[in-house]
Amino acid sequence: METRANQLQTEDNKRAYDERNAHRAQLISNLSALLEDDNADKAAITSKLKELGFGMEEGFERKTVEEMRGSLAEVISSLKEDSSGALNITSSVSEVGKPAETVEAENVASELTAYHQEYSGLSDEIKARADWTAITERLLANNSEKLKLAQAMQGGGQLIGIDVEGKALFKSRGVEPVMYGFDEDDKLLKIYDRDPKQMKQVKKWANYHEIREQVLDGGYEMFADDGDYGFSDEIKQVTDHTEEPFVASKDKEEWRASWLESGDKPDAARDVRFFPVVGRVHVSGLNPGSRNAGYGVVRLLRV
Repeated sequence: METRANQLQTEDNKRAYDERNAHRAQLISNLSALLEDDNADKAAITSKLKELGFGMEEGFERKTVEEMRGSLAEVISSLKEDSSGALNITSSVSEVGKPAETVEAENVASELTAYHQEYSGLSDEIKARADWTAITERLLANNSEKLKLAQAMQGGGQLIGIDVEGKALFKSRGVEPVMYGFDEDDKLLKIYDRDPKQMKQVKKWANYHEIREQVLDGGYEMFADDGDYGFSDEIKQVTDHTEEPFVASKDKEEWRASWLESGDKPDAARDVRFFPVVGRVHVSGLNPGSRNAGYGVVRLLRV
C-alpha cells in the first residue's frame, strides 16, 4: 500500500512537472509574440529578453535586428524540442540573477523528477528489470549525455518502459511521429508535431534511408518489430504504458506511419501504420525509397 509520504512525493513531482511545462509554454508564447512583432527594434528585443529572464552572450546586442530574430527563432525551436526549458540565447545558458551552473543543476533535477514519476508508473514486473538508481547513474554519466538526448526528443522525451537487458526506454512524447523533409534549398528539416510553418517549407519528404541516417547519427535508435511483422516487446510497452496507439495523428483522424529498423539495404522497410477508420495500428512494409507526407519516425533511446 502506498504510504502518505509516497503520495505527497508523487504530488510534489506532478506539481514540479506541471509548473515546468507551464513555464516553458509561457516562454514560447512570449518569445513568439516578440518574434512576430514587426515594430520591435533592437532595443525593444533586448529589453524584453532581459525582462523574461534571458542572459545574452557578449556581442548579442551588436547583432542586427534580423540576426536577433534568427536567434529568437532558434530558441523557440529549442524550447519546443527540449522540455528542460533552459533559458539560452545563442550559446549562453544563464538566467538573470543565477549562475549558469545553478540553472543547469535545477533543470537536471526537474527532469529527473519528471522521469522518476514516469518510472514509478511502470508495472512492478517492468520495474524489476532495473532500479531507478541505476537508470539515474546512466542518465548522468559522461556529462549527462543520455539525459540531454532524452531532453532533446519531441516534447522532452518520455520514459515508457525497460527492456529485457535492464535498459530504460525513452521515446518522443505524444503520438505524432517526427517528420523529416527537404526545403527548396535541399536543406533537411526536422519537424516536431507537424509544425505548420515547417510543413509548408517541405518540397520533398525524406525516405527510410535518409530518416534512419538522421536518427542513428543523432544518438538514437528506431523501434523494430518482432521479426515476423508483429509488435516487439518495446512497442508493446509503449502502448501498455501510454494507453495510446504507438503512432497516430493527434486527433486520431488522419493516417500516420513510423518507419521501423529494417537494416541498411532492405527490399521492403517495415513500418507501423495507424488507420483512423479502425483506430488501430499494424506492422507492414514499403519500398524504403518511398517519400510520403505521412511517414516519419518514433525515435527510441535506451539508457
